[in-house]
Amino acid sequence: MKQVMIVPYDSIWQHLYIGEKKRVLQKLKNISAIHHIGSTAVPGMDARATIDIAVEVKHDIEALELAELGYHLICKEVCYKVYATKDHQFHLFVYKEADEELLKRIKLRDYFRTFSSERDRYSAFKWELARIYPFDFSSYKKARDIFLTVIEVKAMNWNGSNEVQIFG
Repeated sequence: MKQVMIVPYDSIWQHLYIGEKKRVLQKLKNISAIHHIGSTAVPGMDARATIDIAVEVKHDIEALELAELGYHLICKEVCYKVYATKDHQFHLFVYKEADEELLKRIKLRDYFRTFSSERDRYSAFKWELARIYPFDFSSYKKARDIFLTVIEVKAMNWNGSNEVQIFG
């Protein structure tokens, strides 16, 4: 069983994202936009140390292209696919252009970047879940997703009027 490991925020995550972004963009020509999403994209947020990257594509990416970058399919949802590197240092979420689910993820990221009290509350919640479910990622994820659904409603109703720092 895989242990649920939350670690304190590390500024190296932004640099890892930039490096992987360059690598992905060099190989894949079908990308219209690329975004750093998830907890590692939010300065000050504690997280599982996996860099989540979302790419928007005009048409599907060939699995072979991703395999050449060291990615393999780990999840296929209705509106996106998730690929991971062998060590799970990177997760690559592949969305069609302007997908509503991706827009929600970006809005949530920007909300956490803007409202540090919400960011800190979410970080503390993840630490607590990791303590309760140290070897049960499925239960950790279910509880986390319920919490995020509530925050997502706030984020989607937020008009973005507070200035937000853009990292990509």
